[in-house]
Amino acid sequence: MLLSVIGYANISYSESTKQVDPGFYLVDVLLYRPVGLVATIAGTSAFVAISPLLGLASIPEPHDAFQKTAGILVLAPAAYTFIRPIGDRDFPYITPLPKRTLSVTTQNTQTAQPPIVSPIAPANPPKQSNTPDMGL
Repeated sequence: MLLSVIGYANISYSESTKQVDPGFYLVDVLLYRPVGLVATIAGTSAFVAISPLLGLASIPEPHDAFQKTAGILVLAPAAYTFIRPIGDRDFPYITPLPKRTLSVTTQNTQTAQPPIVSPIAPANPPKQSNTPDMGL
C-alpha cells in the first residue's frame, strides 16, 4: 500500500504547453486586441440593426436565430478580445468550462406513509321522519 502511494505521487499531469514567440505578446496587445474591440463594437451594432430580421427568422423551428447570430457577431469577438489570455492565438476562443467539484448529497430515505383516509359524511344526509316505525 505504501508503494502505491509513493508511485502515485510521482505521476504528474502536464498540460500542453505551447511555445509562444515573445514578439507575439506585443503584436497581440497593440494590434489584435484593438482590432478585436472594433470587431466587437461593429458586430454589436450589426446585431442590433438586423434584430428585426432575426425576429422573423426565429419564427420557424428551431427558434435560435438570435443565439446563433449573437454568438457569431458579438460573443466570439468579445471572448477573443476580453477573455482570451495574452499570447493565445486560438480563434474563436472557447472559454474553458469551470472545474466542478464532487458534492455528496444525502437523500431522505424514509418510507412513504400511506395517506390517511378519513370518513366523509354524505353530502345530502337522508331525511329522518318524525313518524315512528310501525314495523311495516
